[in-house]
Amino acid sequence: MSKKAESFYSNLKIKLNEIHNWPTKYVFKFIVLNNKDIIDELNHEFLDLNSKIIKNYSSKKKYVSFTFIAKLDSANDVIKKYKEVSKIDGIISL
Repeated sequence: MSKKAESFYSNLKIKLNEIHNWPTKYVFKFIVLNNKDIIDELNHEFLDLNSKIIKNYSSKKKYVSFTFIAKLDSANDVIKKYKEVSKIDGIISL
């Protein structure tokens, strides 16, 4: 992992711990192309968390936004999930 990425995740962990009391429900938001394989891959990443899923399509249905609400035990769990999901081609994390 690059130093820039390490710094980003280190700062994210500090901020998450400042504003959340763990365990808590955490909201993940992503945008992906409206492609079945990509959508399936993203959904698969959240199966183990038993999360609530909210899905919205762009006006021309080219993109899909996903909100996953999941109960997590720590900032490390949040960061781990972001790292796992970042491997999906073309994903945008909000």
